Amino acid sequence: MKKKILFISTLLCSAFLAQQIFSQEIKFGGFADTFHSAQIYKPEFDSDGNEGKELSRKFLDSRSRAEFEIQAFGDNASLFCSLGASYDSVCKSRSEFYIKEAYIDFGNDFASLRAGKQIIIWGKADGVQIVDIICPQDNTTLAGSSIKDKRIAVDAALFNLHSEMLSLDFVAVPVFTGAKMPVKADNPLNAIMFPAKSAGKPIVWEEDEKVDFTLNNMQGGVRFSAWLPFADFAASFYTGLDHNAVYTAKDESSKITMSANHKRLWMAGFETAVPAGNFVLRAESALIAGRNFSGKKWEDNGGIMECIPQKSRQLCVLAGFDWNVAGATVTAQYIEDILLDYDSEEIERKRRMPKATLSLEKAFLHDLLSLSFSGIMNLNDKDCALCPSVEYAISDSLKVKAGSDIYTKGQDSSSTYGKLKEASCAYIRLTYSF
Repeated sequence: MKKKILFISTLLCSAFLAQQIFSQEIKFGGFADTFHSAQIYKPEFDSDGNEGKELSRKFLDSRSRAEFEIQAFGDNASLFCSLGASYDSVCKSRSEFYIKEAYIDFGNDFASLRAGKQIIIWGKADGVQIVDIICPQDNTTLAGSSIKDKRIAVDAALFNLHSEMLSLDFVAVPVFTGAKMPVKADNPLNAIMFPAKSAGKPIVWEEDEKVDFTLNNMQGGVRFSAWLPFADFAASFYTGLDHNAVYTAKDESSKITMSANHKRLWMAGFETAVPAGNFVLRAESALIAGRNFSGKKWEDNGGIMECIPQKSRQLCVLAGFDWNVAGATVTAQYIEDILLDYDSEEIERKRRMPKATLSLEKAFLHDLLSLSFSGIMNLNDKDCALCPSVEYAISDSLKVKAGSDIYTKGQDSSSTYGKLKEASCAYIRLTYSF
């Protein structure tokens, strides 16, 4: 009920502000869509972690959604608000009223200020996050999702100083927003991403700890960008709480409790893009200090055995290119993900986790038909996420898209994408824009 009141209040306030303050121009828009996905592979385990040979494939999504946008413009100010409502008959916990973005811009020829709920994107990587760590992700659904679809807006103030070729951003994020995970029992991904048992004992996954609004939990950063005739450059620094919770495991004889919390990290990043004919060469790197990873060693803590997350500096480096050839766009990237303070007896993940990505997109029939493919492979275990799709524009406003997300285990079923094999699905989406 509170969400409905907040949703309606924001809609009315936005319309009132737009009419009273921004009288020069007002634009309305939005879309409505319906999205459905179903498993490709039969499940091997039920929701309680028990093996079963007669299990059936399930729908992972059956969602209908509508989003409404309003933009209003004044002399030196503008307002943007995007609100929506969704209903998912498969997972009721994903049904909601929501505010996607709601912010006000003030600016002139050399400075601007944006305040409110907004999506802030850093970096030049395609489909992966290196420097882009300000906004968390919504992982309550995976089917047909890209990072663009999954980003969650944060409550922030963004102050920008700019000239024709230079830009300096200052970002303050006073309120913490965590990533959304499929922790609710009615979510089909819950049994896939959160194991129900370990060594015969049930696992209890606690909700993320509440992060209070205090000075110690403030987040923020700075970013300097340059657009030169021969290349683009950007350098950035950010400090904040990790959106993704890390878990402390407690063995309480009859069960294992997983307690979630968020740790502070620091990130220093650099990125560049260099045009070269039909190619654009891209590079990006980030040194992240303070990030925690799942622990491996159990220790006695007052009679309770605990496995505590371990801290390590992380270096992520990306090199890649975009290539426009015969009307098609090809993007390839290589990523190195290395832990600098690594102890194989303390940290569960591998020291190096190199990855490679490939994406292709080609339009046909005067851009009415679009074929696309994106894939990522972990080079250690050779596990993959493969996402082909086809989209057809029935009219300027109506589009239909069909595709699949396929996860392969490679050399190890416990690998990153091997664990998601049962989330492999086929999907269809119908979208009407207005």
